[in-house]
Amino acid sequence: MLNLRVAISLLLLLLALAACGPENSSSELISNDSETPRTAEGENSLFVANDNIYEIDDFTAVGYKAITQFELDTLPSANDAWYGFYSQKDVELRFYESHPAALEHGVELAEAAVNKGAVGYSKQPPRRWDAYAVVGNVVMLCELEIESCKALIAELPE
Repeated sequence: MLNLRVAISLLLLLLALAACGPENSSSELISNDSETPRTAEGENSLFVANDNIYEIDDFTAVGYKAITQFELDTLPSANDAWYGFYSQKDVELRFYESHPAALEHGVELAEAAVNKGAVGYSKQPPRRWDAYAVVGNVVMLCELEIESCKALIAELPE
């Protein structure tokens, strides 16, 4: 009986240590080559560090349907913001001056939108953001999953 308790205790200790160990490589930059954009991906986020400065025209040229341009009152430091869709999925684009500005000013707001959870009653269907991506100077909010944004990112000019 004592051996069983010791074995179970050791197993639980090993599981606890494994859970507290270093993060998976998905939180690290995959490439340090200056010629290749650096990418990091989490469960519901994607970061592509490149020096590209995108505008709404870059997205509409690859099939993004821009529906509504937002007022920037609630998006400090944003230059532009659009709601639209790509491949039948809702995507919101928030444009900043640069990639560092998008990281500094846009990520916290994107995380808040993604972690918002249930939305109260409204006459219009709620927009639910389940993931976000930062590519160049743009923060993208993605419907359902990060794949919704990855497909659009893949079409953008490099």
